[in-house]
Amino acid sequence: MVAATAGAASAQNFNQAIVFGDSSVDSGFYKNVLPDPGGGANFNTLWAGAVAAGAGKPTSSPGLMNSEALAAYFGLTALPSNQPGGTNYATSGARSAQPNAADEGLFLAAVPMTTQIANYLAAVGGHANPSGLYLIGGGGNDVAFATDQTRSTANFPIFPLGSAAADTYIVNQANLLVASIAQLKAAGARYILVPDLPFSFPGGAGNADVRADRLLYSATLWSGLAAAGVNFIPADFNSVRLAISANPSAFGFEFIDTQLGHTACVKPATVSGAWALLCSSDPAAPSTFASPTADQTRLFADEQHLSTAGQKIQADYYYSLVVAPSQISFLAENAVKARTRFINAAQNQINVSQDQRGPSGFNMWATGDVSYLSMNNYQGFPNDPSTPATLAAGMDFRVTSNLIVGGAVSTGTLRSKFSTTGDFTQDEIAASIYVGFRGGPWWGNAIATYGHLDYGVNRTVPIGITLQFNKGSTSGNNWSLATEGGYKFKQGPVTHGPVVGLTLQRVTVGDFTEAGSFTSLSFGEQTRNSAISTLGYRATIDWGLWRPFAQVAWNHELANTDREVAASLTTVDFAPSYHMPAVLLGRDWGTASVGTTLKLGPGTTLLGSVTTDFGQHDVRTYGAQFGLNIAF
Repeated sequence: MVAATAGAASAQNFNQAIVFGDSSVDSGFYKNVLPDPGGGANFNTLWAGAVAAGAGKPTSSPGLMNSEALAAYFGLTALPSNQPGGTNYATSGARSAQPNAADEGLFLAAVPMTTQIANYLAAVGGHANPSGLYLIGGGGNDVAFATDQTRSTANFPIFPLGSAAADTYIVNQANLLVASIAQLKAAGARYILVPDLPFSFPGGAGNADVRADRLLYSATLWSGLAAAGVNFIPADFNSVRLAISANPSAFGFEFIDTQLGHTACVKPATVSGAWALLCSSDPAAPSTFASPTADQTRLFADEQHLSTAGQKIQADYYYSLVVAPSQISFLAENAVKARTRFINAAQNQINVSQDQRGPSGFNMWATGDVSYLSMNNYQGFPNDPSTPATLAAGMDFRVTSNLIVGGAVSTGTLRSKFSTTGDFTQDEIAASIYVGFRGGPWWGNAIATYGHLDYGVNRTVPIGITLQFNKGSTSGNNWSLATEGGYKFKQGPVTHGPVVGLTLQRVTVGDFTEAGSFTSLSFGEQTRNSAISTLGYRATIDWGLWRPFAQVAWNHELANTDREVAASLTTVDFAPSYHMPAVLLGRDWGTASVGTTLKLGPGTTLLGSVTTDFGQHDVRTYGAQFGLNIAF
């Protein structure tokens, strides 16, 4: 099942984090709801003192909620919407669409998620921020309402576990939220992250019937969004919980359950639940830490909310899903840049072959090229430095006094690092045919190349204090056609003139699936088209054995580079794929080259040059090449 694609890639540089949901993402909405957040008499009595002591969020304060930590990765905030500049509309106790009633034991001040979305759209005049990152986390209170077997009121009826009535309620609530999220998307929202509810591990998500209802809510929500054409990031937090349960110590946890005495925050005697909202490291708070490091060594803050360490793990996982497609888009971008290095080397050798011809009319040549390439991603997205290297060898033949034809083979490799740790390798074997023409002051050449690409991906994802390793491999190809020509003026030993060129490329990277951890993903096939125009000037000086040359040019990318990369979870089979924009680099840049040839003897010439690109937004590259050309 594939979701609809998002809009233009250029807007992925997030400028807001906008949040809707319940206590799983609430960053402190009730701090400004004093003295009565509607939590019941005992809870309300402690509330003002808790806020004064730095509590007020459903975690071990002053730690960040996952919504705040995720926003911080992109240089943003997720302050409560009732604070100045706040964009987090989540309220603890919120259900998907149904308000809480007085006899239900839930927070009376909670705002249903559908109302939160409506309030946001009203506040922005019906135009959602297309450059915002939206996090929508909830559903747990809907399932609790449908499965709580301990109380019954007019507003809180008991549904027998596993009954059709319970299932109907859960499905209806999920579908109402689907409709609101679809409205959000229609209003312009493009990057929406929607977690599931943990549903498959014993001891942490309730009994079997409750777990089934959590799965029902999550599957209904995700499938409904996909059917409505909403491109969203499905976050399988259930898989994260399974990984923690399998190896708690690896994540630094002493306790991962909610038994009394095992939570990070000590339960006040007068409240029955949700005491993380009353919890702070300040001893004056109604609930304080069980030990000085409890917020890092215990997964839960209270009987349902995650501690600071748990919140960070959640945010780290969400972050990995947001940035992974853009990281993988570098596979195609590196191929484009690596090919331009080979083309430059081949063009330099064509010039040498045209300058010197042996009696048989044949020339053989070899060139090595090594460079440094750094391409920056969007703010908050991992960067990608690499070191491309290429070896090429060719032979050409003089067809007429003005025309040569030839062919070349080349092999290239690079290792590109992700700043989040990990890397990928790219190996290429390519074959080329080329022609070179000189007629009086006019000259030109054309190079057609096909290259086979092999990739090995080692994408490492930091989750909490752990590193999650994901490995994958794929292949691809790069077809290119590069043309260059110009006119030469000769003034004594100096030859100079304008240069124009066009380089067309079509890079395809095959789909592949990673393996190794709960953060592993599948990625769809990528196609990167490139059409680079070049306008410059070249000069050469004839100093006998030496022929120094220099060229400066301005390049412009003519092709549409707004493209997307599709990704899919590997941990759950009902999650739709999602699409995120590829990295978007500057469309204009300059290139400067200086070098020289040196005649070692009759028909034997050395070539050396250095090249750098400048002025391209988010790109820095420079390199050198050395070659030998023999005419015979």
